[in-house]
Amino acid sequence: MKLILLPILGLALAGCAGKEEYKPAPGASGEDIFKAACVECHEPGENGKVFELTKEKATVAAISEKIGKGSLTMPSFPNISGDELKSLSEYVLSISNKVE
Repeated sequence: MKLILLPILGLALAGCAGKEEYKPAPGASGEDIFKAACVECHEPGENGKVFELTKEKATVAAISEKIGKGSLTMPSFPNISGDELKSLSEYVLSISNKVE
């Protein structure tokens, strides 16, 4: 099973290569940033929402941290900060389902 997952993980990570260098234009809206940096990997589901967030993760602070640090399959975006990071985080929250 592990041998099958490694190539899939490699392809997923390759698709996100170079994203860490992305820098939004000053004053860019959250939606504009999402379309430029995120939509390639995160598309709306059947219900029109992109993410399923638990109560703990459905905050601007938690989303901002995830964007800045990334995760195993998501690159970090250290060049998104300040007002642009807040705007993107608020936009992500607006296109997410909140689950218990």
